[in-house]
Amino acid sequence: MEELNNRKQYTKFTKVILASESEIRNEKLKKHFTNVQRVPHKIDEEKFKINEAEPETVVLKIAKEKALSVVKDFGEEMIIASDQILVCEKKIWSKPKTLEAAKKKLLFLKNKVHKLYSSIYVVHKQRFYFQKVKVASLFFADLSQKEIESYIKANKKTVLTTVGSYKIEENSKYNFISIINGDIETILGFPIKDLLEKIKNEE
Repeated sequence: MEELNNRKQYTKFTKVILASESEIRNEKLKKHFTNVQRVPHKIDEEKFKINEAEPETVVLKIAKEKALSVVKDFGEEMIIASDQILVCEKKIWSKPKTLEAAKKKLLFLKNKVHKLYSSIYVVHKQRFYFQKVKVASLFFADLSQKEIESYIKANKKTVLTTVGSYKIEENSKYNFISIINGDIETILGFPIKDLLEKIKNEE
């Protein structure tokens, strides 16, 4: 957390392109780079989510494709892309498109361990610069269907915009997630600590 929360600004890269519309990732990069431009990637990430493939391979492939999808527009800049997938009982779960799909997922996750795989892929001047995949394991409490329905009703935006349909930042309020292992940046879906360390060592 210390690396993520400090206000160190890296000067080696005058401009950083974030191939994502995520405001959370955008704000985290702004803590470390003076000029961050957020742009949407141009891929259909769902087509890469094959349950038979290794999760590490899937999540890194998606981040890589996101970065490469905007290279022709920002070829000389540093491009950072990221992805996160949730795996439970060998099934890859995406962000639900409906509240009913969110309910189905949360009912599946309850009383089980699930894993969050988070990746980043970085290109600079159209060449590979850095990549990382990190994993966290979490346990979802044995909530009743009524409790899950109540949670969804009170958190409609969260359940539709997060891969787990929950925010770890709000766990103190609901207390249904237990972290077995893994750091907070992995759970949040943006493992940039090692990237920042690489840049720091090069300055």
